[in-house]
Amino acid sequence: MLIKNKRALLTGLAIASVLTASPLLAESRKDYTLSCSANGFTGTAYVTAVRNGDLLFATTTGYTIKAPGESQSRTSANLNLRVWGATKNAWSPWSYSNDNLQQDGVRRPVFVKASVNESRLGAVEVNFIFDKTGTDPRCTAKEMIRKF
Repeated sequence: MLIKNKRALLTGLAIASVLTASPLLAESRKDYTLSCSANGFTGTAYVTAVRNGDLLFATTTGYTIKAPGESQSRTSANLNLRVWGATKNAWSPWSYSNDNLQQDGVRRPVFVKASVNESRLGAVEVNFIFDKTGTDPRCTAKEMIRKF
């Protein structure tokens, strides 16, 4: 019994060391802050980019929207996200937040994610749609994501 347990432990350790050392499974991440403004509104998105082998993921972890006085209490803003990869020169489809983001200048959590096959150069783009009476202002911010 002791020999079986020892063999199982050694096998488990060997597998764990191979998985840990594998460059395909090595994950690295970097945080970005993207901001843009339109018609007195300013949107800031906090984005984490993760590289895992040939995949590039981007996820918003939070946002802040500052609005002019009359629009600060409105709660129907949006944040959209997509990711670009240089290898195929292609964008991922847009990923959308719910239609319920607040515009009170407070940093709040929001999770919107997108991914693309890319091991080298990428980019992330966020699009804010602010909430106001009449036509909603929009703005877009982009950030290059170099290999890290």
